Amino acid sequence: MISVNQQSTSLSFIEQQRQRQDEEREQLSSARRINRAADDPAGLQISERLTSQINASSQLSVNAQDQINLNNVQEASLTAISDSLQRANELSVQSGSAFNDPNAIQGELDQLTEQVNAIAGEALGDPNFLSGLDANDPAATQAALETAFESVSQQATALGADSNSLGSQVSTYETSVVNVSASRSRIQDTDFASASSEQEQAEAQLQAAIITRREEDSRRGLLVNQLV
Repeated sequence: MISVNQQSTSLSFIEQQRQRQDEEREQLSSARRINRAADDPAGLQISERLTSQINASSQLSVNAQDQINLNNVQEASLTAISDSLQRANELSVQSGSAFNDPNAIQGELDQLTEQVNAIAGEALGDPNFLSGLDANDPAATQAALETAFESVSQQATALGADSNSLGSQVSTYETSVVNVSASRSRIQDTDFASASSEQEQAEAQLQAAIITRREEDSRRGLLVNQLV
């Protein structure tokens, strides 16, 4: 005789196989082995820690790259200053010739001084970066230009070194993101071959359980008819 307990056990097994099948289907459709804490509590906790590391490294990489971009802007400003200083140096040499008009040269020197200081005010925070350019005193002008050139060179060297260091940091952060992402993937992502195999097994076991259940119901029906 088929008992109530046997029926309950049969139904429970069918429900278990249906739940297992649903879980395997969800893992395949989401491409994630862990979709909720119940799937793997420890694995989910590790995965979340790795996600935090990935997010932190990604943001650090963005911050470093942003600073590199700012350095590039400042380097462009220093290049503009250097170009103006080169022109001023040419004018200072020309001012030593009796064939040139000191007034015309002074006018251009004044314009260059204004341009350089405008850029230096933005890039270096020094709106009085350049002064002392005098067409009537080539030696004093060249001394002032030499000091300015040295300052620009030091600034450019510091920026270059900083950008190189930041570039190395960006590479380190990006490598960390790749490596930690791979570790997280091994924990939380679906193994499609394994999940597909398990889904097929769950389907086969579910169908077998349903057939067994139908046979049990059929035998129970026959037994009831015999008793009646």
